[in-house]
Amino acid sequence: MNILVRRAFAWSACASFALHVSLSFSASIHYGDFGPDYPPGVTMYLDVEESSGTDPVPPARYGAPALSGDVLHFKPTQFVASATGGQSDITDGQLNFRMMILQHPDMVAGGMTTLQVSEAGDYSLFGGGTAATAVAAGVSASVKILAVDGAPIAPINLFASNSIVRDLVSDGPVVLAPWSNGLLIEFGPVLAANNIDFKYGVTKAEVAINDQLLATSEPNSIAFIAKKDFVIEPGIKPNGDFTWENVPEPASAAMLISLVGWVWLRRQRNY
Repeated sequence: MNILVRRAFAWSACASFALHVSLSFSASIHYGDFGPDYPPGVTMYLDVEESSGTDPVPPARYGAPALSGDVLHFKPTQFVASATGGQSDITDGQLNFRMMILQHPDMVAGGMTTLQVSEAGDYSLFGGGTAATAVAAGVSASVKILAVDGAPIAPINLFASNSIVRDLVSDGPVVLAPWSNGLLIEFGPVLAANNIDFKYGVTKAEVAINDQLLATSEPNSIAFIAKKDFVIEPGIKPNGDFTWENVPEPASAAMLISLVGWVWLRRQRNY
């Protein structure tokens, strides 16, 4: 399968996914709030929720995440697309959440300069067939920027996507071969293009991630792809002057403690 055909295959998979999701939503799983894991992390992920447009939820496709520093890490166990005998299969997942950077009333702990989404897994292609026996993985992210350096702004919407394709002729036959995919959103150029001056970066945003796997087979072939790792990692420009001890007033300290207590209580209620 040449490069143009492979790209067309990947984009058609993403288009099919978008159409399907626009028509059908299943139930969702609410994982709650994560963070801040301070130090070193300063990022809070709020109202993390998983859903799917193609498969029942639960069971989970991504599974409950874990936070380490600023990085939110998923270990999927049931995010799979599999096809045999000329059939095809598509599995999608969606993640929705808000991101906030820890701050006092008068000081932010830093700002997001980038947002990296990475995924990986394995795939199998074998049997008798052509390049039409194939698998694909696609991921897209919509981000609505709501605050910069702790100050609200008029919302700015961003979108990014990426995909990979593996086929029986170019990449197989193979069993449980590794694959990886991802995308990177850079906030600095977007803020500059909107004439927004900043010292640290984005401090509040809403994020929606769409993620899909596709497998297509022929009468005598098998195609299988599984996602086993999924990572959301913001690039943080830290404020070196920010510490727990430099809250300017007792009232501000009480506000910060209240914020952390509120996040902790919401996490407990979701476990």
